[in-house]
Amino acid sequence: MNFNFGNNIKTLRKQRNLSQEQLAEVLSVSSQAISKWETGGSYPDISLLPIIADYFGISIDVLLGYDMSMREENIKAYYEQAEKLFEKNAYAEAVSLMREALLKYPGNDRLMYQLAWALSGMLPESKENYDEAIALYLKILEISTDTEIRARVTRDLVYRYYTKERNDLAMCYAKQLPEFAVCQEFIMGRSNVLEGRELSEYLQKNIQLFGGALMECLEYFQNTVILSSNEMNPYTPEDAKKKMALLKEILG
Repeated sequence: MNFNFGNNIKTLRKQRNLSQEQLAEVLSVSSQAISKWETGGSYPDISLLPIIADYFGISIDVLLGYDMSMREENIKAYYEQAEKLFEKNAYAEAVSLMREALLKYPGNDRLMYQLAWALSGMLPESKENYDEAIALYLKILEISTDTEIRARVTRDLVYRYYTKERNDLAMCYAKQLPEFAVCQEFIMGRSNVLEGRELSEYLQKNIQLFGGALMECLEYFQNTVILSSNEMNPYTPEDAKKKMALLKEILG
């Protein structure tokens, strides 16, 4: 058995925030057995390998430490191929590609995210895809410890549930997202952790980013179908139009 197995099982256990005793209970073995596996003193019976791999959502090859560096390169390549397909709105192709990827690397949160995104892009073709996408998003939140992916998933669930007219769930996930005052762009732009040209370029990107967000907000005040005149008060469609014109001039 691969000598990396002990390190792998220890890493996987810690990623799930499990003690040796907790993992032992899940696998119906003793905590002493887990300890010996992690130190290389012994190895699990071969019949346990599929159970352990399935629990952590990985393949047996990955569990045994088989060519981990190549695995990461392959996952990255699949991820980047999907991004290129998204740029072309080739969502159906991306779905097929990500299904293929997940057969090779089951339980990978990044690939699951790309599949969910691809399925979401196919709403006009199949509404059933939306349900599968939501199921994938929820699974990612259950297993992933990647802060960035979890934030993206939470954001996406707001839109997915809104589309399904489940505003209660959309609001629930929206409230889990960080407020503007603690977002990366706002903090890095005003905390002086950047200097010189790097700071200048970062602030310029923020001006475009925040300016674009303001434009989207103002667009609501030009649409009397979404907001009535009373609901807009003290704004008016004409006020919004003037502010948008000024913003366009500022943003160039």
